[in-house]
Order: sequence, then C-alpha cells, then structure tokens
Amino acid sequence: MKFLCLGDIHLGRTPSRLPAGLGEPRPAQAFGPAAAFRRCVDYALDNDIDALLLAGDVIDDEDDFYEACGDLRRGIERLAKAKVPIIAVNGNHDGQALPRLADTLAPRSESRDPIACGFYLLGRGGKWETLTIEGDAGEAVHLLGWSFPSVHVRTSPLATLLPLGPHLPGLDIRRGPVIALLHCDRDAPASPWAPVRSSDLAAAPVDAWLLGHVHKPDALTPPRPMGYLGSLTGLDPGEAGPRGPWLLECKKAGLEIEHLPLAPLRWEEVTVDLEGIEGHEEVDARVVGAIARRHREIVATHRMPDEGQRRRPHDLDERWRPLAVGCRLRFIGRISGRREIERRLEVDNPIEKFDLEQEGIRYFVHDWRMETRPALDLENLARGSDPPALLARRILALRPGVARSQDEALRRSLIDGFRRRLERRSSGPFLRIARASPDDETIVELLQEAALSVLEALEAQRKEEAAEEGGS
Repeated sequence: MKFLCLGDIHLGRTPSRLPAGLGEPRPAQAFGPAAAFRRCVDYALDNDIDALLLAGDVIDDEDDFYEACGDLRRGIERLAKAKVPIIAVNGNHDGQALPRLADTLAPRSESRDPIACGFYLLGRGGKWETLTIEGDAGEAVHLLGWSFPSVHVRTSPLATLLPLGPHLPGLDIRRGPVIALLHCDRDAPASPWAPVRSSDLAAAPVDAWLLGHVHKPDALTPPRPMGYLGSLTGLDPGEAGPRGPWLLECKKAGLEIEHLPLAPLRWEEVTVDLEGIEGHEEVDARVVGAIARRHREIVATHRMPDEGQRRRPHDLDERWRPLAVGCRLRFIGRISGRREIERRLEVDNPIEKFDLEQEGIRYFVHDWRMETRPALDLENLARGSDPPALLARRILALRPGVARSQDEALRRSLIDGFRRRLERRSSGPFLRIARASPDDETIVELLQEAALSVLEALEAQRKEEAAEEGGS
C-alpha cells in the first residue's frame, strides 16, 4: 500500500518575500500552500496512492477557515471520487477548523469510514486512536494518531500511550505495520506544543513516526522512519531546499520512504564566486552562471531517465518542477575593489532588477550578502611595521595549520581574547553571538572577516593618499 505523507501545509498563508507581480493577484493560490496541496492531489490521483496522511497544521489560522477549508475540501472531493481518503491529526494551528470540517463532511457517528466521507480526523480530543486501512488484496495498515484538543498542550501525549505497552487503543489484532501521526515538539520539555522525548518515541510500539510542527524535514530512513516531515512548501526564505510530501510504501519486506520535491515554490542559497574578476561589469555574468548551475541541479531531479536507462517507479517528470525559485546570493572569493562592487550592487539592486526564466522556472533574488575577501598579499604586508602589517600577521596566524609555534600562540591568544570579550557582553550587536556559544572555527571566521575588512579599508586609504600625493 502507498501513502502520501504531508507535513505542515498552513493553508491560508501567503509565502513571504515574493517579488511584485509574481502570481498576482493571488500569489498564495499560485505558489503557496494551496498550490502545493493541489500538486499532491494531482500526484496521488496519477500514482495509485491509497491515502493521504496529514501531520497537523493543515490550516494556518482559524481566521482563514473559509478560504483554507475551501482549498482542502476541493482536494477531498477530487480524491473521494477515486476512493482516496485523507486522514489527518489536529495541530496547534488548526484549532477547531479541522474538527468543524470533519463534522461537515460526515456526522461524528458515521465518520469512522474515511473512504465513505473522504476525510477523517484521527485522535480527536487529545485521545489516541487507531484506524485500519485495508488494501484490495486484503493487506492492512494501522494508523495511530493523536490530535491537539486546544492550542496549547504542555504535557507529552506519549504519557498516555506508553503505559499501554504493546497494546494500541482500538486495535485487538495487528495485521500489518503501525504508522503513527503526531504533531509535537520533540526534545523541548518546556514547549507549550505537546513536548515529547525522542527516547519515548523510540519506545512506542509503532513502525514509523510521521511528525508535524518543525518545518525542516528530517532524513527519514527505513527500516523505521521516525521524524519530521517538514513543511509542504517553503513559506519563507528560511525554509530553503526541496520541499514536498513523502511517499511511504508498505511492502512485505518492510517500509520504504522517499521525499518528493513537488512544491511549486523553492528557496535556495546560491554561491557566486567572484574570484579573479576585473571589474563590476563581470558580476552579472557570474550571477547568471551560478543560477544556471543551480537550475541544472534542480531540473536533474525532475527529468525522466533517457532511453535504455533504468526507470524507478516514482521518477518525477517536468510537470513537477518548481515554478519559481527565490535566491539568496552569497558572494565569495578574493577580489580587489570590494567597496566599488558593493556600491554597484546597491545601485543595480538584484532584489529589484534580477528576473530570469529558464525552462519555465522563474528565478528571482530576495537577498544578497558579500562574503568576499580582499585580494591582498598578506605575506608581503606582514613584513612591515605599520598597522596594516600588524593586522596581516594576525590574519596569517588565524589560518589553520600554522607552522610556527609563535603563530600558534598568537592564534590561541586571539581566539581566547575574543571569547572573553563575548562573555562580558550583556547588550549590543555581539549579544546574539555570545548566546550561541560559538566554537573556535566560528570565532576565527568572525575575526578574519573583521580584520580583512579593516585591512582593506586601510589599504584603500593608503592608495588614495598616494594618488593625492602623486597628483599634487
């Protein structure tokens, strides 16, 4: 049997940081959760899926009830015609919206059959419940679930499940694998959103845990997949990388699970190497080249194998490619004239002006940052006795694997001194860094960035002064 497993959908929310005109007048319908959910319905109908499993936070807010439930209900109706039910648990965002929808689709007394009504809310009222789904050949899969009874739940739902031992509520005879759905906050004991411990999840008598709440997907792996499904589509640039549902197959040999990147919107960090450029005119070409390379990587996951190559049952074709990709540009490399390049980027702002379409995918820029290093001859600078020489010697000492003992001592002194200063910070811009308790490698990166920026400024000032003296 095959199940399509969906993490946090958040129907009703519009993704942030979309450029003007993208998907207007209704960007959420074109690129947001509703569009991602429609793609899942299409995929399920095209690939003989037995049921859709939803791990909570289906709806973003109860204020979105009519729009969100309209999107959900249309999907339910399409699936119901093919006898493909949706089984869901309530998340902390869903409130009473999902229970109201379940009651609308079928009275409580008649809703035990998910195929008949098309939708079933599992574990209502914060009580564990088991539902059995049977295949055409008589095989069975047991779905175990618990739903949020209110917005906040400060105790672990597993506290009422684990004491039952191997017995599951409503299940007398186990005839197949047990797939558990739960919306929860893992390993966060003070959380108000159903805190659970990983050790308790591992101790439960189930074959798979499909979790909702955290938007970053885990690396779910057989033989016992256990973790977060992640958000169905990236709702903001912080949710980068491929997004979509998981295909779970229950076979005689065990469980198989695969992530399907079906989301119509994708967020990516694109590294642009500016090493060796001779002027700001080359920056645009480097940006286009870097995005083209990322484009090839993306379409490679949505292309059917060539003739003669082995085809997997669930290879994705061009229909499932993302429609838009939001890019954060990260400029790296050792360059001269960083200030001039940065000024030109601020004038020719790629966030406002960059717009590229390749093979039906629209690429836009939502953010960029400079992480370049000045193209300086540090070894030569370090031979002097002026402030730039002092800085250059410290930068060289911070490099890993320094050979001389005095350089290693200086490196250690710089790192320890910075850490002591961080520990004394109670306010200001370094407070966030201090709270993160950075390791040596992070501190070295911060020190190098600061020192190189100052060194570049000093060298630029020296060149300006030399030019003024030469012109006088």
